[in-house]
This record gives sequence, structure tokens and C-alpha cells, in this order.
Amino acid sequence: MKKNKPAIVSILGWSGTGKTSFIEAAIIECRRRGMPAAALKKSHNAPSVPQDSKDSSRFLKAGAEPSIYLGGSEMLALSAAPARMDRSAIAALCPAASIVFCEGLDIEGAQRVLMAGDESEESALKRSLAEIDVLIARNASMLELARGRGVILFTPDDIGQFIDHLIATEAYRD
Repeated sequence: MKKNKPAIVSILGWSGTGKTSFIEAAIIECRRRGMPAAALKKSHNAPSVPQDSKDSSRFLKAGAEPSIYLGGSEMLALSAAPARMDRSAIAALCPAASIVFCEGLDIEGAQRVLMAGDESEESALKRSLAEIDVLIARNASMLELARGRGVILFTPDDIGQFIDHLIATEAYRD
């Protein structure tokens, strides 16, 4: 599947709907298949940088781009966020990835996936169905609603089928 650009997948939904767990399982499945995957997480909070990497934060503020902190077997790269987080910016940030899962980040031209929770979200879901490519839901009423609207749907347990769908869809994208 690896082309010159990775497949970008926006995973959207309310807090607590299982976005992080689903992405984690999807990354594990990609790795099992030998497909490099990356993840981006958008948060409303500023990132918390480990206390022992404070020097790296100072280097970034001084103008280092990026400033890299190595600790044990992990690395933390600090960098200024791109002015516009679009497909090109994500491809540049994750050049080795076949698929990039973007949690909470709605990227133009990306596969748009909505994680649905319980029935109390049905009104929000009805507004969103026209704007998404895939619905992931466990609740039977949500699944029926999606079927009635012609939306591609999976349950959170359908990780393999979801990855197969992404591969097939990306084969026909630019």
C-alpha cells in the first residue's frame, strides 16, 4: 500500500467513544501486517513535556527545529506545529508511514471516520453522516441508522476489515 504519501485517516467523535483504543488496535494490526503506521493526537490542552526534557524545551524556544530529547529507549521530538496541519504537513511529519491515524483532527481529503457512542449521540450522528466516510459503532440503533443512510460501517472489533477497507480505498485515491 505504501505510495509516495501515506493514507491519512481522521478519527473523530466525542470524548469517551473509544477513539484512542480503536487507533491503538489499528496500529497493532498495521504492524502485524508489516505496514508502518503513525499517529497524531489533537488536544485542547498544551502538551505536557517530561520534567527531565526541560532543556530540550529551552532549545526549541531558542530556535532549534526540532529539539530532540533522548531518554532510555524513547525519543521525544519537540517542534513548532505547522501553520496549517494538512495532508502535505502530515506526510512530511510521517514520511515512513503507510497510514497516519489522526485522532480528533479533521483533515481535508482524509478518510473521515466517526466513532459513535451511545444512543444519546444519535442527533449529533444524524448531522454528521453526510460528512463522513466510515462509521464505527457498537450500538444496534446506530448501526441501523448508518445502514439506512448508506454509510460504510464497522464495529470496534472489526479492525482487520477496517484496515482492508482503508487499503482498498487508498488504491483509488490520488
